[in-house]
Amino acid sequence: MGESEKEVNELKKRLNKSEFKPIKPFWKDKSGNKLTYKQFMSRWKEGLRGITPYQQTRMQLNSTYIMLIGILCGFVITLFNLRNLWWLSIILGAAFFNTGVSALGLWQKKIALQNIQPINIDEIMNKLEGGKIE
Repeated sequence: MGESEKEVNELKKRLNKSEFKPIKPFWKDKSGNKLTYKQFMSRWKEGLRGITPYQQTRMQLNSTYIMLIGILCGFVITLFNLRNLWWLSIILGAAFFNTGVSALGLWQKKIALQNIQPINIDEIMNKLEGGKIE
């Protein structure tokens, strides 16, 4: 069934009356000033460059915990139908072990990075210029 000529003409009239308004980005900085896409992306890239190894490790560890929960839930579900899904249980069991070892390594890395004092480049440069290296 197609539309009648009357319906098509009514649709054309409605479309001609409407105006197309493109959606503009609505990014704002902390001060409330609107940002263009280019400004937003340059600030975002700058922020990514400032991520410390500790922050990166912490986020990797949090993501690994989520993966472990998902793998464990999948493993438990496959146990209910073990006769048909035994092969998936083996894969998920190995994946849980592998991801668990990865989480252990990330946890140790996080602890090691927690104990490192941040380096103040300006302080080091001032000591170099003044000849006061200890």
